[in-house]
Amino acid sequence: MLAQPLIVEALEENFIPVAIYNNAGGKDKEVLNQFNEPAWNYQVMRFLSPQLNDIIPRKDKVWTIHSTATRLVSAIETSGKTAPGYLTNVLIPESSPSNRIAVFAMYCFWTGEAKLGSLDGVIATEAGFYDGHEVVVVKYNDEKIELIDLVKNAETFDCAHAVFLPTKVEQQEIERKTRLKNVSLFSFDGGYRRAPQSDQKRQIASNEKLKTLGLTPMQLTKINSRVVSKDSIDQWLSPRQIAKLEK
Repeated sequence: MLAQPLIVEALEENFIPVAIYNNAGGKDKEVLNQFNEPAWNYQVMRFLSPQLNDIIPRKDKVWTIHSTATRLVSAIETSGKTAPGYLTNVLIPESSPSNRIAVFAMYCFWTGEAKLGSLDGVIATEAGFYDGHEVVVVKYNDEKIELIDLVKNAETFDCAHAVFLPTKVEQQEIERKTRLKNVSLFSFDGGYRRAPQSDQKRQIASNEKLKTLGLTPMQLTKINSRVVSKDSIDQWLSPRQIAKLEK
């Protein structure tokens, strides 16, 4: 998880990170014994108070960005602080196991990415080609926006000339709840082709400073959609990213 810069920033800005190695002997072994940690075990991320008490319960096998970010937020909030927005607004929703996809055809995927990306609950977008159409692949959190609402918004944006969905159940739901006629099944292996990088996030493609920030897919999507949403981009960035952008 330490390969994710926002995780590292959250750790360094809110805690004093200490790495203790298993089966290493010396001081590492003393610390393991102090906290009753076995020498051979899965990696453990523990959050301790200045009195060396667990802020939240110990847990091992924390292997995903979502579970790591969720525990970071829990430890920060349990300590009486406010969790940073780049964890609660970006990393946790972006990595949620509740995320799903839907694919929309339109005249111009540059406009489609900006409009669809502005919706609350939309996590990421990608421009591509499918079944003879320019399309936008939308990753969305179905706990934040239901599929039917996503499709209705796409219709309003004129971004639903055709709708492609991963499952038959979803296809039947949209056919039942809307008047759309061109609703089909989608598979990445069924002829989908990602558009060139120069066509991705076209609204911000020429901003060289943004390219240096190591933005996540959700950050890129929300900043690209600012032409529609008018949101401040600061709500999607970490303090370090903002400082680097302002240099």
